[in-house]
Amino acid sequence: MLSDLLFSFNAVIPIFLIMLLGFVVRRLNIIDTPTTKQMNTLAFKVVLPIMLFNSVHGSDYSQMLDLKFVAFLILSIITFFFICWIIAIKLIDDNKKKGAFIQGSFRGNYVILGVALSTEVLGFTPPIAVTGVILVVPIFNILSVIILTIYGEQKTESGSIAKQIIKSIVTNPLIIAIFTGITLTLLNIEFPPLLNTPINMVASLATPFALLVIGASLDFSKIKDRLKHTLIASILKLIVMPAIFMPLAIWLGISAEGIVVLLVLYAAPTAIVSYVMSSNMGADEHLASSIVVFSSLFSILTYTIGVYILRVIGVV
Repeated sequence: MLSDLLFSFNAVIPIFLIMLLGFVVRRLNIIDTPTTKQMNTLAFKVVLPIMLFNSVHGSDYSQMLDLKFVAFLILSIITFFFICWIIAIKLIDDNKKKGAFIQGSFRGNYVILGVALSTEVLGFTPPIAVTGVILVVPIFNILSVIILTIYGEQKTESGSIAKQIIKSIVTNPLIIAIFTGITLTLLNIEFPPLLNTPINMVASLATPFALLVIGASLDFSKIKDRLKHTLIASILKLIVMPAIFMPLAIWLGISAEGIVVLLVLYAAPTAIVSYVMSSNMGADEHLASSIVVFSSLFSILTYTIGVYILRVIGVV
């Protein structure tokens, strides 16, 4: 039992220690708010895309296409999205808060944490962890644009909703990087060492850099005024989602690698981009920010418990 608990801590805590370092660096004013935002942009538009490109370029795609895993992941996210929507309708009157609440309850920070934490738990990078990124980026974007268009103050004409969704997907640097890597692999195009070396170097930098940015972006000052909705959204994201879908995934016989990836996805803290989208589309950006901070803090505990349970039942 103690060894299982130590395994869980050793897999999860290093990820959050890097986030803590980012938080401390920001609080010591080594970097300021504008710099943090610029680092966030750099991570999203350059560093993470290069990591994802490097992960898929030259990969064996037969190992990435697990149809049972793909179908379960897609259906579970969409199902939980509607569960959160129903809860928001019953719980919240203010439309701006509804949009931020729903997005914060279902949209996890899998893009940054997914590959890193799956690798820490399994001891290697599972190919379907990258499959998860390919799937969740467009799904999260589509569902978020829909809900924020409905409830945000920045109203969009009905005819342009589809255009906005399509634009958010085709211009997403992460999706562009993934499909560029897949295309070059299918065309059997290899890079010379002159290019491979810097690509590998930047790819290895991506995860710690992104985690530092998450830590530096955390701001606890807005939680108090919106504590009730922040707490409920965080419980939905960190506890209810994995509690519903993890037993189903195990019962359906999804592979051990798939189970780990699904845990990382379901128990992931709310994505920072949810704050950015809430701000840009007229939802309650302060509630969005509070959910990001609160879920990021408490995901340390829920991730550790989740990995411990998988360890005890023999999945990892």
